[in-house]
Amino acid sequence: MMMLRTRLRTVAAAFAISAGAAMISPALAQDAVPSPSPAPQAQAFNDQKLQAFTVAFLAVSDVKEQYSQRFRDAPSDNEKQQVQAEATQQMEQAVDQTEGISVDEYNQIIQSAQTDEALAQKLNGMIGNAAKPQN
Repeated sequence: MMMLRTRLRTVAAAFAISAGAAMISPALAQDAVPSPSPAPQAQAFNDQKLQAFTVAFLAVSDVKEQYSQRFRDAPSDNEKQQVQAEATQQMEQAVDQTEGISVDEYNQIIQSAQTDEALAQKLNGMIGNAAKPQN
């Protein structure tokens, strides 16, 4: 269960990359115990991996949209946790179903983007371009 919560926090953190996006569960961040993180490693992700991340990120964003209202409308903390657990599972499944990227790689890219401004800007550009309606 702890691994699942850690994954949700990391997956949910992806929404911070995209301007104006909100995490599915602000309550989760409140009960998270911060742990010291190792010094960020400079990782180079190739364009194919970043493209796969972009596809996965948009799929995860769709899941977040589907569950955000249900989370807000849940009448009890217990029901909020159930919605959150279901959303987490769906987000992980969305990443798993994306060709060319694993959940671990997805999380590594998110973590790198939180400390690497150039990577964050590149991803924002790629996500923005991918999200535009095609003519």
